Amino acid sequence: MAWMTAAGNAPFVVALLVMVGLALAELVALATGVGLNDVVDDLLLPSSAGSDAGTGMEATGSEVQGVVGRFLAWLHIGKVPVLMVLIILLALFGLIGLVGQNLARTLFGAPAPTLLAVPLAFAVALPPVRWCSGLLARILPGDESSAIDLDQLVGRTGTVVGGTARAGLPAQARVTDRFGTDHYVLAEPEDAAETFPAGAVVLLVRRTGGGRFAVIANPNPALVDGT
Repeated sequence: MAWMTAAGNAPFVVALLVMVGLALAELVALATGVGLNDVVDDLLLPSSAGSDAGTGMEATGSEVQGVVGRFLAWLHIGKVPVLMVLIILLALFGLIGLVGQNLARTLFGAPAPTLLAVPLAFAVALPPVRWCSGLLARILPGDESSAIDLDQLVGRTGTVVGGTARAGLPAQARVTDRFGTDHYVLAEPEDAAETFPAGAVVLLVRRTGGGRFAVIANPNPALVDGT
């Protein structure tokens, strides 16, 4: 504990604590069936409009242009959920920073200045982060990240899985795209007088913004998991 709270270690300890918090949130989300990865991806990459053929990124236009877009593609963001890449980055940044500061104390008798240690640890962490996210991209099942434009979910059916969907109070719904990939979106009744409890099968009729869709009762049982 004394080593972790020593001078110069604060940024790296904070990074590790944030990483633990995000990892716990991910575990809770998995246990409750909430698509936390899809929600985070949609918040951070709101203009997703299909995958880039060369990088697998789900974004177009000004959201991921130029250097920023190439950097995100280099980290395999789009192939791997943003939240997972962030957890890996925080873990490696924190560990590399703590080890580096300990090495500096051993060699020079004092920790490196924070303004030097932080960017150096970040730079050193990036290559292993890329390697780890690339490995995850090869082994993750297809439903861990979106592979299509969310607008393409309009016209498909989904199942309400979290709470009751009411006007102004959307609920989580699981929707399967044409590739068999599950997406978790927010479903809100198109008709304000309707409600859809957990387990109800609904038809997505339009996207209202972000990961939110207006839905109606499924008009035909033959449409379940398809169009």
